[in-house]
Amino acid sequence: MKPKFKIAAVNQYIQSQINTYENRVIEALKYAGEEFVVKARNKAPKSLVTKKPEDGSFNDRTGNLRASIGYVILKDGKVIESDFPGETATGVNNAKRAINEVAKNHSEGLALIGVAGMSYAAAVESLGFDVITGSAPSSKSIKSLLKSIKINR
Repeated sequence: MKPKFKIAAVNQYIQSQINTYENRVIEALKYAGEEFVVKARNKAPKSLVTKKPEDGSFNDRTGNLRASIGYVILKDGKVIESDFPGETATGVNNAKRAINEVAKNHSEGLALIGVAGMSYAAAVESLGFDVITGSAPSSKSIKSLLKSIKINR
């Protein structure tokens, strides 16, 4: 018996299926990252109206905290997608700096990282305000997104 296929063709097909699946996972992570940014940034009113912790939002006087909210998707430690829609350079630069610190721990595989990059973000959260915690996608929602990925056979 002699096969009517080449091993290289089989390997090429398998690699194309892996690439298709990986691209769909990246799209799912991108969706989760964008949803995170929108939810978190909408909590910080642009006006200077005083907010209380029970409102679930915080007062962002300078705009830097809101601007420091963003996300990246890493593949083997390299940024392949990102969104830093902030209006202030200080906020965006701090977000990118925070991402770079966290990214050092993710040199393999895919990772979605969301941040509020201002140094005082945790202090605002500790006062009972929700800066990003309530906006972070749950592992359950990520699993649901990943389960919905289908590959045509």
